Amino acid sequence: MRNSPVKTPSYLFRSRHGVWYARIVVSEAMQGILGKRELRKSLATKDRLEAVRKSWRVLAGLRGLAEGNAQDNSEIAQTVVAGHPDTVLREGLTVSRDTIQSSNTPVNLPKLSQVIEEFCQEKLKQGAWAPHSEYVNRHTFKDLIHLVGDVRLDDFTLTKALEYKRYFLSKNELSIVTVNKRLTRVSALLHWASLNYGTSNSMDGLSVKVSARVKASKARDALSDSKIRQLFREIPPTTEYKLPYRAWVPRLAAYTGARLGELAQLYIDDFQVIDNYPCILIRATHSDQSIKTATSERVIPIHPKLIAMGFLKFVDRQRENGHERLFPELRKLSTRGYSHQVSKWFSTFKSKLGWNERDTLYGIRHAVATQLKRKEFSSDMVAGLLGHTHGSITFDRYGKEYEVGNMLKLINALEWT
Repeated sequence: MRNSPVKTPSYLFRSRHGVWYARIVVSEAMQGILGKRELRKSLATKDRLEAVRKSWRVLAGLRGLAEGNAQDNSEIAQTVVAGHPDTVLREGLTVSRDTIQSSNTPVNLPKLSQVIEEFCQEKLKQGAWAPHSEYVNRHTFKDLIHLVGDVRLDDFTLTKALEYKRYFLSKNELSIVTVNKRLTRVSALLHWASLNYGTSNSMDGLSVKVSARVKASKARDALSDSKIRQLFREIPPTTEYKLPYRAWVPRLAAYTGARLGELAQLYIDDFQVIDNYPCILIRATHSDQSIKTATSERVIPIHPKLIAMGFLKFVDRQRENGHERLFPELRKLSTRGYSHQVSKWFSTFKSKLGWNERDTLYGIRHAVATQLKRKEFSSDMVAGLLGHTHGSITFDRYGKEYEVGNMLKLINALEWT
C-alpha cells in the first residue's frame, strides 16, 4: 500500500529555511487599514507536529489583529510578518495580550478524515502497526465516519461519541470485547488529536467495563501437555513433502514458543549459527516479513528434539531445492500475513482430534510459557524467549541474560514426550 502524503493545514507554511509559520487571511475591509492581505507569525520550530500545537494561540492573536482589536503592545503584534520574516506590523496597531491568552477556541480545525490520515501516517512511520493492524484501524475509522459523518474535529462531541458507542452496543452479534476494541481505537485517535490540535477526547472513559468472569470466558486456553502429545501423534510426519508446514509449524511452536506468523514467514537465511549453536532469527529483514513489535526481534536456539527429528536436514533440503522461504507453499494475505493458511487448515483438522473451539495452535505458545514458569524460570527470561521484552535483541550485541547459552537452558527445559 502506498502511503499518501500528509496534507499540511492551510494555516501553516514553511519558510525556505525550514521554519514553520502560522498565517491568517485579512478581510478586504481590514486590508486597507493593515496594508496586508495576510498576517504571519514564526512558530520558531522546524518540527511540523510542534508547529501545529503552537499554532492555535498564535492564530487567536493573528485573528485579533486581522479584526482590528488594537489595545496594547504585545509580542505577537510586534513580530507579525507579511511577505518577509523581518517585517514588523505597522506602528500603533496591536492586539491585547489578554485577548490572545484568553482565546483557546481553535479555528479552522480539520475534519475527521484528515486527522485520521495524519494519525495513520504517523503510526506507519513509527513502525507501530503491522499490515493487519493498519487494516483493522482504517476499517474502524471508515465505520466511524460512516456513522457520525466527516465532521470537524471540534464537532465530534460527547453526543457523537455516545451515538457511536450505542450503535455497536445494539449489535447483539458483537461481544463486549469486540465493541471495546472499536472504542479503544477511536479513543486512541482522539487522544492523538488532543495532543496535536488541543481538542478534548470525547471517547475517554467510554469503554464498557467487563467483569473478570467474562474476561476469563473469552481468554485463550493453554493447550495441555496431553493435547500437545496427541497433536504430535496425529499431524503429518516430518517426512511430509507436499505441505511440510503441517508437520513442522506445530512442532516448531511447541519447541520455540514463537508465534504462528513468525514461523510461517521464515526465510532460509533466518537460520544461522550463533555462539556455535544453530538458531532461528525472529526478525523482519525481508519486505514481506513483519514482527508484532520491535521487542519481538530475538534469537531462539533450535531444540535438540527438533534436530533429532531432522529439522536441520529439512532446512538444508529447502535450501538445496532453491527455496528462499522455509515454507514456500504458504501464500501471504495482505492483512493477515503467512499464518492465515495455517490457521485455516488447523481449524478443520482439530475437529478430527475432538478439540473444542477454544483449543487453538496459539494455545501452544501459552503452554510453553506455562511449562517454563512452572519450572521456575524467571518471568524476564520467559518473556525474552517469547518476544515480550522491553528492548529488542540485536544479533551483534544482545543482553547477557538473553545470550544463546541462557536461552538454550529454557529451550532444553521444554518437554512434551
